[in-house]
Amino acid sequence: MFSGTMSSGKLFRDSIDIVSQLIDEASIKFTPEGIEILAADRAMVTVVEFKLGAGAFDEYNCDSEVSIGMNLVNLLSLLKRSGDDKLRLKLNDEKNRLELFFSGDSVRAFTLPVLDIPSEDVPDISKFDFPAKAQILSNILSRGVDDADVVADSVGMELGQEGLRMFAQGTSSNSELKLDNNSAGIMNVQAGEMVKSKYPLDYMKKVMKAVKISDRVWISLGNDYPLRLDFQGDNASLSFIVAPRVSEE
Repeated sequence: MFSGTMSSGKLFRDSIDIVSQLIDEASIKFTPEGIEILAADRAMVTVVEFKLGAGAFDEYNCDSEVSIGMNLVNLLSLLKRSGDDKLRLKLNDEKNRLELFFSGDSVRAFTLPVLDIPSEDVPDISKFDFPAKAQILSNILSRGVDDADVVADSVGMELGQEGLRMFAQGTSSNSELKLDNNSAGIMNVQAGEMVKSKYPLDYMKKVMKAVKISDRVWISLGNDYPLRLDFQGDNASLSFIVAPRVSEE
C-alpha cells in the first residue's frame, strides 16, 4: 500500500513534466525509500532515471515495494490542475487506480487507471565507463544547447583538463561555447586527454528542462560515446543517458 502527502505538488509536477518529455508510459516503483522511474524512450536514444525521496513528502507511507504502469502524459495533465494546492497521492489496490487529491479552498479528486506495461530491457546506466566528467552550472549547459539549436540539429561536446567546449556547425552558421578550467561555471574536472562526441539536439533540448531540478549538473562523456547527465536536487534526482550521434569526420 502507498500514500503520500505534499504541501505543494510543484516538485513532483515539474519532475513528471521533464520525464514525460521523453517517456510517455512507464512503470513507477513505490518503495519505503521513495518513488523511482527507470525507462528508455521508444527509439532507445535516451534512458531516464528519476528518484523522488520519501523526504520530499510531509507524510509518506509505503510498507512494501510495488510497481504500477502509468501514462505519464495523462498524469501530468492532472498534476497541472493542482496549482499551489496540497497534493495527496494514494494507490488504490482494490480498484487498480492511482488517486490524486488536491486540497486548497476546495478538495478535488482524480483517478488514473494502472496500465499493464510490458517489461523492457533498459540499460543499466551505472555500468557505463566514462573517461571524462565535470560539474557544470546548469544554465550554462542549457545556453550551449540553445545556441547550437539555432544553427544545427546536433551539438558537439569536448571535455578535458582544459575545460569544456560546446559547438555546432550548420550549412552556413556555427556556434561555440567555451569554459576553461579557471571559469566559475565548471568544477571538479576529472579527465585525461580531451574526449569528443556529438548528440542530437531534439533530445538534448528536452533533457535540459531538468535545470528546474538543480542549478548544477554532472556531465560524463567519452569519444563517440553516450553522454550522462546527473541533476541532483533536494530529495529529487534526474539522470539521463543520451546516445551519441557518431561523427563522420
